[in-house]
Amino acid sequence: MKRWGLAALVAVACWTGCGEGGSLPRQSQEQPTTTNPDGTVDLPGDPVDPDTEEPFTSLWPLTKGSTWTYRITDPKKGTFEKRVEVLGEQTVPETSMKATAVRSIQPHQEELSWQITDVNGLVVRLREEDREDNTLEKVTTWNPATVKSIAREQPVGWSYTSDIRELEKHFDDGEVKDQDKTYVWSVEAVNETVTTPAGTFTNATRVKRKRGDKPGDERTYWLVPGIGKVKETGERLEELVSHDVKRP
Repeated sequence: MKRWGLAALVAVACWTGCGEGGSLPRQSQEQPTTTNPDGTVDLPGDPVDPDTEEPFTSLWPLTKGSTWTYRITDPKKGTFEKRVEVLGEQTVPETSMKATAVRSIQPHQEELSWQITDVNGLVVRLREEDREDNTLEKVTTWNPATVKSIAREQPVGWSYTSDIRELEKHFDDGEVKDQDKTYVWSVEAVNETVTTPAGTFTNATRVKRKRGDKPGDERTYWLVPGIGKVKETGERLEELVSHDVKRP
């Protein structure tokens, strides 16, 4: 793993995910943190220079001002829309690093995450903040940074295993969850056809994410070059309604 400080890091990246349960909380006299002593977070590889990344070939384009709208079908919450917007590069709170901030808004809930794309084509999250009705409810951090998606097309059979430490801080009751998790990412198909409210796409890469330490917890994503995620299944169904990807 590599550690990157403020002067050495140029960050890019996007989107939303949820934390799941895992191992028992660690016991500590001090407030736990996932940040290294020098204010950094470990990364799988060197970050990509945003001036050299081509957003219209990326499976996860994250140029400032880009937006996506999704129709969400949730078995518990019903059907509603989610809007995702790339805010641009920011300093990640409580670190010495910079990353691309991405905001996701749905009814009564807002998610703000900081993401980086590395030279291996992995998109990783360093931090995520969850708000309900403008009140901060939860902060999640990871070390190493947790994989969010892939930005580069990969062949069928490609896989990557991510072992991370996840720290959840809940502000409503003060609960802190400190857990070790394993995620396995794999490419199941390329040039797949998928239809959404935004149209039919014939060049989608189908990617699966599963918990290596929790069987049965799986999500599947369809990613299209120059557009990003067009569909997701698993915990709920997400389908692309519209998008506006900006040039750098």
